[in-house]
This record gives sequence, C-alpha cells and structure tokens, in this order.
Amino acid sequence: MRKFMLGAALASSIALAGCTAAQIEAAATTVENDIQAGTAALCGIVPTLPAITSVAGVLFPGISSITEVAIAGETAIEKEICSAAPPPASARFKALPLKSAPPAVIGRTAHGVVVTGWRQ
Repeated sequence: MRKFMLGAALASSIALAGCTAAQIEAAATTVENDIQAGTAALCGIVPTLPAITSVAGVLFPGISSITEVAIAGETAIEKEICSAAPPPASARFKALPLKSAPPAVIGRTAHGVVVTGWRQ
C-alpha cells in the first residue's frame, strides 16, 4: 500500500513523466528514507510512511507528488513529526518499540495528525 500511495503521487508529477515504475518506486523510497533518517536524527523516532504522507498532506495541501514534497521541504515534515515525539528522557519515549517490532502510536502533531513509528 505504501508503494502504491507514493507511486500514485509520483506518477502524477510532470517532472517524472516518462520514468519507469522502478524509477518512481526508487525515488519514493529515497524520500521516505530521507524523512525517516531526518526525524531519527532530530528527535530519535522513525515514523511510518502513512504518518509521513498524512503530515505532508496537512502541511502541503496542494501537493500533487512526492517530488513537490521534497521541494517544499522534508525539513518541515520532519519538524512537524518531531512535535509528536515525547521527550527522549521520558518513560513514554523509552517505552516506544524499536524498528524490529510493530510500530506504535508516538503521538499527535501540532496539526492533529497521529504519528506512528518506532524509537531509534
């Protein structure tokens, strides 16, 4: 489902016209990995793709592709996701699962989006 969601967004991008499905999937995976790595570095959590796309939809309601999300700012998405993270010293943060376990609800962003993911 996650590849479908990103693939559909990427397919509608003029910038990617003529790209193969494999190229679109690779670009989507790169953006997903960049946002996950950025939030891990910023606040110690790794969000799921549904959390990333939900936050992107709230922050950038007019976007039509993941490429536009990257241009608009992965940093803005990362900061919004981090607003849902509990303080690293808290018991709630320490209770979050590591990436080898199923994702858990981390919290809600300032815009009310539920963020799921893992502790780094």
